[in-house]
Amino acid sequence: MKKPTVFLAALLILLSIIACSNSRTSGITGGSGIQSNSSQNEGENGEPQMTTLRLFTALSDRMNGAGKVEQAIIDRYMLEHPSIKIEVEALQDEPYKSKMKIYSSTNSLPDIIQTWGQPSFIKPLIDHHMLLELPANKFADSGFIKGATEGFSQDGKLYGLPRSTDYLVFYYNKKIFADNGLSVPTSFEQLKAVVKALRAEGINPIAVNGMDRWVFPIWFEYTQQRQSGSFDRMDDALARKVKFTEPGFVAAARQMQELAQAGGFADGYLTTDYGAARNLFGQGNAAMYLVGNWELGIATDANFTPQFRQYVGAFPYPASAKGAATDVAAWFGGGYSVSSASKHTAEALQFLEYFFKPEHWANTLWESGVGTPASRFVMSGKETALQQELFEIFSSMKSSSGTPVLDTSTADWKEAMMDLNAKLLLGQLTPEQFTEELDKAADIAASARH
Repeated sequence: MKKPTVFLAALLILLSIIACSNSRTSGITGGSGIQSNSSQNEGENGEPQMTTLRLFTALSDRMNGAGKVEQAIIDRYMLEHPSIKIEVEALQDEPYKSKMKIYSSTNSLPDIIQTWGQPSFIKPLIDHHMLLELPANKFADSGFIKGATEGFSQDGKLYGLPRSTDYLVFYYNKKIFADNGLSVPTSFEQLKAVVKALRAEGINPIAVNGMDRWVFPIWFEYTQQRQSGSFDRMDDALARKVKFTEPGFVAAARQMQELAQAGGFADGYLTTDYGAARNLFGQGNAAMYLVGNWELGIATDANFTPQFRQYVGAFPYPASAKGAATDVAAWFGGGYSVSSASKHTAEALQFLEYFFKPEHWANTLWESGVGTPASRFVMSGKETALQQELFEIFSSMKSSSGTPVLDTSTADWKEAMMDLNAKLLLGQLTPEQFTEELDKAADIAASARH
């Protein structure tokens, strides 16, 4: 079994729920529940001396979901600290990463930036001394769950703080399923049967942001785990301990291609970006949506009809004889780092210390129904049905994938893996050719690492 950090996290969260259920502190939603503790710097004449912090985030939607919670905390912080102004720049994931390359190459990183605790993203920034080492003692009371900061650390030093615990699931429209006499699939064969039945009725089966491409390599981790019984096999292949051409990988690739060729994904899925895929599902034009648990806010998103919000549910990736539904592709998601070039590191650290107080980010995120924190939180007692279903998937986890394999090596490896998965699904490569090409890419990545 792969390093069980996320599974341990689930246990720790459950313990914290039991321990803290009678002492919950209100969060930020609605602008109440946080005690003001204003502080400000004063100039020579006693006037406030304004400091501007630039914060760059990939939570692009500031009116819904985690982006709304993030903005609420920022707004509250500025009210309580009138000498601090926080300017937010927010882009979707892929545009964000492209802009980060520009900022990095010109040595002009904003003061606080979103980072991912994955070697392909954060390691180059650390190696080029672009991130500030964070004083771990400042965040000792933030309640980060065991293993959550590992991906944001290097050589025993902390360079970032994680916001969330992420895992890949299927969302589904219960009304579409019921209207077509369908049950939640618990095996790959049942999933194919559901796809066939939906296509026969002219219904898009699975919405997915295929244009962004990262979701397919994570799906490949699921399919190979269901073949081998272990998420470790992917890491072993990347480490060149085994070959990607072994039968289990080929069989996993064949399953993926079969589902794609059966019309499993919504029409035009490889040119569909994140927002379009989400809207396709939310507007009732697809029966399922393959994405992370961070989309649990879709059940409360006012952009979608009350009927949709009432009927949205979630289920884990179908099991097999070797891989159970409790074996989940899960990892710690995006977080924050401070630029080493910032002229306001003390103010940036002060903000992050405030942000990660449990009653601010963790409890508010969960209470708002828009994500699962990477730090301990308390059940509110007002969870939506979708939250409860996602928490059941999370808390029943027996093994987890850890950081997705596409993010554990070089940038070229990540690009190759995403490209090869897309070609597999398009039928441009056979499963055998796909795994052969993965082996070549892994060899190049191994050489680059050494």
